[in-house]
Amino acid sequence: MKPAKFFFKCITLVSIIITLSFSDSNAQAPFARGVNLTNWFQTSDSHQIQFTKYTKQDFENIKSLGCDVVRLPINLHAMTSGAPDYVVDTLFLSFLDQAVNWAEDLEINLIIDNHTFNPSESTDPNIGYILNKVWKQLAVHYKNRSKLIFYEVLNEPHGISDEAWGTIQQDVINTIRQVDTKHTIVVGGSGFNSYNNLGKIPEYTDDNLLYTFHFYDPFVFTHQGASWVTPSMVPLAGVPFPYREQDMPACPESIKGSWIESALNDYPNTGNVEHVKQLIDIAVAFRDSRKVNVFCGEFGVYIPNSNPADRNYWYKEVRSYLEEKNIPWTSWDYHGGFGIFKPNTGGRFNYDLNLPLLEALGLNIPEQQTWIPQPDSTGFPVYTDYIAQHINEAGYANGGTIDYYSAEMPHDGDYALYWAGSEQYGQVGFDFVPDKDLSELKKKIMP
Repeated sequence: MKPAKFFFKCITLVSIIITLSFSDSNAQAPFARGVNLTNWFQTSDSHQIQFTKYTKQDFENIKSLGCDVVRLPINLHAMTSGAPDYVVDTLFLSFLDQAVNWAEDLEINLIIDNHTFNPSESTDPNIGYILNKVWKQLAVHYKNRSKLIFYEVLNEPHGISDEAWGTIQQDVINTIRQVDTKHTIVVGGSGFNSYNNLGKIPEYTDDNLLYTFHFYDPFVFTHQGASWVTPSMVPLAGVPFPYREQDMPACPESIKGSWIESALNDYPNTGNVEHVKQLIDIAVAFRDSRKVNVFCGEFGVYIPNSNPADRNYWYKEVRSYLEEKNIPWTSWDYHGGFGIFKPNTGGRFNYDLNLPLLEALGLNIPEQQTWIPQPDSTGFPVYTDYIAQHINEAGYANGGTIDYYSAEMPHDGDYALYWAGSEQYGQVGFDFVPDKDLSELKKKIMP
């Protein structure tokens, strides 16, 4: 059977159906603290970006916490036409331009982070070809924008030699500087941007660089429960910080004999504040010896399997020591698995912030309200040119195509929602965040 094609010009919900079946002057940067705004531009292509997930109000909210920088992870290479030319998609640029506008309007620094990254795949030794293509285009596009905008070459290169990565990164610096000498470039070492690899970065002569490192130590504490680690740390839970012998969990059977079991055995030596400070001091020593600027681009503790009080304590100690050493930071992350909202909530700024965590991060504490859900009594838009705010896409293409920004058959705007080619069980779906009470609407339709 030939697959059907559907164009959704404008969707307005009027019934119960919700799923369609088918700064400090001594700091190392002109900013001090901020967050990573994850899972926004980290999609398989620009047409999958749910742009209305965040708005200028979210940037204002972040600033109200006392933050002066947003690191924006982007699956940058997927925002292009692909090989061989890697032409950056104009749709993606239109979205990114709006984020840049918001940052400049609010005087918040914005790091354009090339987060084309898979932890299980080594960085391709030939990645320089793509990096030079995409960064040349972005540099041309943003060269005249304010100095609030930063370029981060590549997030967490790994499985590639320090020498090879150092040469690739130098080439990208040179490529950007051919067209843009104004903006600061964020550079880092191999080994997942480890502090241990900072000293292996070549001594670049460019004096407008910011050297980044990430901090997730002790790893068996910060990543307990993580599924993307090899072997999986999903069964590991309850590792305390600092180390407390009486609270240590047994090593799960599935990870016995691995490096994780070795790390657990060594945890009495590594699971303490003094050891954490010694590791951060590696970055401090690099900064002081090279006389360069450093920045902690990521640090955090995965929520599901960690004790909340221990998690907050770790954040307080790490954040405090970074600031004591005048190292700016952006925590990982805002709404995600390491985020600053209470788990299992809608992540609403005025209702769901994790206040003890904000205190540990030294951020401002906004007044919180109690959420009292009310049934919707009138219809509301689900999709116009964009999926409406407070609705997450929950579709399943299943071999087909779901395009949220099709230029074919738009209605009262620029785009339509296009869906075609899905196999059985494919669907266009929407998930309300928080859940909606549609009982009143149901009564109107089905009295």
